[in-house]
Amino acid sequence: MALSGGNKIGGTRLRAPLMVSLVLIVFAAIVAGGTGLILTALSNMAFRADLLDVQRAEQTASGALAAIEQQMGSAVSDYTSWDDAAKAVYVDHDRDWIEKNYGIFTGAGTLFDTYFLLTADGATTMSYKDGSPFSVRLSDYFGQSFEALEASLKSEMGQGTYQKTGFVETADGLAVVGIAAVRSSQGGLTVPRESAVYAVFARHLTAPVIRQLARNYVIDGLQLVSSVPPDKSFAAVRNNKGDVLGAFVWDLRAPGTRSFREVLPAVCWGIAVIGLVLLALLVFGIGIVRGLMADEKAARTLAKQDLLSGLFNRAGLHDALVEIEAEAAASDQSALLIYLDLDRFKEVNDAYGHAVGDQLIKGVTAGLRHLLPKEAAFARIGGDEFAIALVCKDPEERCAAIEQAIISFFREPLIIAGRVASVGASMGIAVSPRGVLGSAELLRRADMAMYRAKATRSGRAVFYTAAMDEDRQARMEMANDLRHAIDNDALKVLYQPVFDAHTRLLCGVEALVRWNRPGHGLVPPDIFIPIAEDNGLIGRLGEFVMRQALEDAAAWPRISVAINISPLQLHDISFVNSTAALIEACRFPAERVILELTEGFFIRNPDRAKQSMAQLQRRGFRIALDDFGSGFSSVGYLREFGFDRLKIDRSLISELGKTLKAGELLKATVALASSFDIPVTAEGIETEEQAEYVSACGCDELQGFFFSKPVSAAEISSVLQEAGWTFSAA
Repeated sequence: MALSGGNKIGGTRLRAPLMVSLVLIVFAAIVAGGTGLILTALSNMAFRADLLDVQRAEQTASGALAAIEQQMGSAVSDYTSWDDAAKAVYVDHDRDWIEKNYGIFTGAGTLFDTYFLLTADGATTMSYKDGSPFSVRLSDYFGQSFEALEASLKSEMGQGTYQKTGFVETADGLAVVGIAAVRSSQGGLTVPRESAVYAVFARHLTAPVIRQLARNYVIDGLQLVSSVPPDKSFAAVRNNKGDVLGAFVWDLRAPGTRSFREVLPAVCWGIAVIGLVLLALLVFGIGIVRGLMADEKAARTLAKQDLLSGLFNRAGLHDALVEIEAEAAASDQSALLIYLDLDRFKEVNDAYGHAVGDQLIKGVTAGLRHLLPKEAAFARIGGDEFAIALVCKDPEERCAAIEQAIISFFREPLIIAGRVASVGASMGIAVSPRGVLGSAELLRRADMAMYRAKATRSGRAVFYTAAMDEDRQARMEMANDLRHAIDNDALKVLYQPVFDAHTRLLCGVEALVRWNRPGHGLVPPDIFIPIAEDNGLIGRLGEFVMRQALEDAAAWPRISVAINISPLQLHDISFVNSTAALIEACRFPAERVILELTEGFFIRNPDRAKQSMAQLQRRGFRIALDDFGSGFSSVGYLREFGFDRLKIDRSLISELGKTLKAGELLKATVALASSFDIPVTAEGIETEEQAEYVSACGCDELQGFFFSKPVSAAEISSVLQEAGWTFSAA
């Protein structure tokens, strides 16, 4: 066996350098292939960039031709659709005006450099070029493209077209030409069409004009050639019939090719560096792999071990359960899993700090390890959660023995770092007969049983039953129904009156939510409120109750409105701001709102509680400590927290007359509150004797079924009206 294991390890060591070499060779091949792909991609990108540049230049050159033609069209319109021009041509025959406004402008060279004035029959009455008169026949100066342009204009004048532009041949080269009838500024002829006079403007595509276009449109080396080149990009100059008169050509910038040539040396240097790195990796790789093999072995162990306790963690437990279930199946036994959660562990952590909590975990681990069977798999799977798994023939008998040992262990307080820690354990048990359940299902069942044990607080282990799944399903259905009820305002808010202890007049109300679940009837709040807390609905439920209470109480003058707040609501950092915003939206005085909090929240989260209370009180809210006397009832936090009111729990009231100490305890509680100047409300008053006694003890306010059960908002309004109060309608 040892020899076999040694050969295996030796073979692994011999193969490791070869494996590293192969990995590096494969990596080198990948790098080479990747480099080739990168170079190919760069080449394709360069080609694409060059192509895009060619397309851009073609579009730009074509746009330049279109722009110069459009510019000519605008100039023609400005110079021919002109009342002064029509008057000078048709009425005054003012040749001097025409020369000054048409002829001499050919010398400016910006809009047109040549000008002709034609009669309706085509005779030239005036012609200018470059600012000076010149004598040439129109038909000799312009080519056939102009004749087509002129004919097109005259054929369309009947449809209201009075000007045309286009590219034509001239005796001085290609030009953009505009021909138009001289007309009024409104665009219509002032003479019959057969008497119309036409003005012809031309701007030649000279070298200066082309250079200006090249600068304006950023086209390098722009030139005008007489024919379309077969091997270069071009933008054709066409007449109105589509015939090619010439073409613009330019120098290609080839940005992609230039960039590729610039980056290629860097890529080559990168390949060389990668080659050197691969060589270095080959040298050091074998040594690294040998170290990794040792680390891997240690990591496998650590990955399945809890660092604090040294027990299995969740991953280790999973592997152990797989082996345990396999063993149970092979031996026809049962796989047993006990899920254990420490009770009151959080209180120890909060009271003494996490260092003491860690020591407590170690102490519990050492004690339980000593008590448990040697063959059991023992794991810590959470902060204060443990699991015990083993194979056995009689699960109930074995569980009873383990349960008794664990209960006995926790019966005595633990001394941790000089401090006394009293904790307990809630245990859930799941059994997999012959290992048929699988580790995941076994864990789920044990976890569910543990939570049932924690909820019952019996201090005993609870076996999983199918009814737990049914209960879970029922809770899920209730949560869904509650969510639907909140969404559809199907909940109801009632109000239990609070009376002044001396005048017995109504001085406040406590808002209480009620839910009539369809098909099930009224659901007690102590049932559906925990459901809301467990399913993330408590925030919306609390907001609904507060909004409804504020809207109803807006019609009741002066009386206070008490609203119960769940600790989970205070855990929400946005609660204070959202509550203040709700008060502002309802325009309700914050000083009339009493937020009732139970003392458990102040014990578990003193810092958070103090911060939230201070923020709420700064905004005008009053804070009442609810159910005082039902739990810890610490004098310390009465002194530490500035409560505005204290509500004595009904359990103290119900004991009046039953025991001699009940009355003394009540008096002491009221006296304690009075010493801190905290007003006291007594809850649960059910008889006249109780009301008289608590009043005599010094309670300020009384509440209970003796005075009134929770009633609707309308009934509260009726009570106020009967008392002679006047108030505005809600």
